Amino acid sequence: MFSEQKNERNSDRKIDRKNLYYFSMFFLLYELTIYLSNDMIMPGMLQVVNDFNASKESIALSLSLYILGGSMLQIFLGPIADRVGKRKVMLAGNAMFLVATLCIPFASSIEQFLAARFFQGMGSCFIFIGYAMVHELFDDAEAVKLTTILSNAGIFAPLIGPVIGSVIVSQLHWQYVFIVSLLLGVITFAGLFRFMPVGKPSSHQFNFKSIKQSYLKIFRNKQFMVGILIAGAAITPLTAWIGLSPVIVMDHMQRSYGTYIAYQCIIFSGFILSTIAVQKLANNLSLKKMIQQGAWISLAGMSGFGLAYQYSELFILGMFIFSFGFGLFNGGLIRLAMIATGESMSLTSSAMSLLYCIYISIGLEVYNLVGERFSYSLASYALVNVPLGVVVFLSLMRFVKTHEADQPALAAST
Repeated sequence: MFSEQKNERNSDRKIDRKNLYYFSMFFLLYELTIYLSNDMIMPGMLQVVNDFNASKESIALSLSLYILGGSMLQIFLGPIADRVGKRKVMLAGNAMFLVATLCIPFASSIEQFLAARFFQGMGSCFIFIGYAMVHELFDDAEAVKLTTILSNAGIFAPLIGPVIGSVIVSQLHWQYVFIVSLLLGVITFAGLFRFMPVGKPSSHQFNFKSIKQSYLKIFRNKQFMVGILIAGAAITPLTAWIGLSPVIVMDHMQRSYGTYIAYQCIIFSGFILSTIAVQKLANNLSLKKMIQQGAWISLAGMSGFGLAYQYSELFILGMFIFSFGFGLFNGGLIRLAMIATGESMSLTSSAMSLLYCIYISIGLEVYNLVGERFSYSLASYALVNVPLGVVVFLSLMRFVKTHEADQPALAAST
């Protein structure tokens, strides 16, 4: 199967490179739109719960349901994408996102709002299809560079999402956030329809037994399972910050929209810098070295903001350092985990996306429970991260140590 996958990649290289990069650009916009639809509404969630006379716990619950919705379909979409083609499935997912987004402004209760958010989150189920296509069509160096940019799009959204959302909810109403998301979704649909490669659907019959065996091999692959678990645990503090920061900063700390936006911009700009760093380092460092360096930096940042939470400036600096370190190791970690299975990239990506969403949803609920217990104080968020940071660091070091061989510099594999 792995040799068939390589042959498919080689045949797909005949696709016009210009169109291929246009596809990557619109896929990036699609992923960014999915995450922006969540991050733009976060500054307005206090307005949402007030409008519906709901509790503040609904703020984090909205994010949890959004992420949980993003874990519902992947296990089925992988085989379907292999059978009917990734293009058709991707466009269907974009259309589903548009329909759900259109429904949210018409919600008349918090229950309807949360239900619509769950179905809107299903749009993220289809993101893995674009990742699978990138891994199939590009070599190691290009794939790591592109996936770093793509994966960081999910973190770039909290940098600009709160800014856009704050402007919208301060001047208009929270419903207009989803109108903006709808317009962006229409643009991505048009771009993907025009430039996404058609690809070659599998010529084999839809064989449930074969699919089951492939999934079993993927889920039994220790390298894959450990790598995705580490990745899910590592990103949870940042996801929890996205969900809880409106309450922590604007409600508990009584800071302004401006301060909230400034905090988000500083923290998540670390990902912008890490993306630039990866583009420069990918041709000179092995994946193993990049993961190790990112692990040390992220540990320093997480320890810093966990121990210096009494001083908001030091806390934000520590979060910035952590986000930079995470951006360095995340792309390489995901790459090593995915190629370890030797199975179809569609199936591997769907399994990765499913596990990723489950781990993040569970982690977010843990942070929400801790926050609720301690009135969403900054200390309750910060102190949880110290032991988690140590565990993630040690797990990363063990992961690269047990990898079968030190990877050569990516430039050597092109």
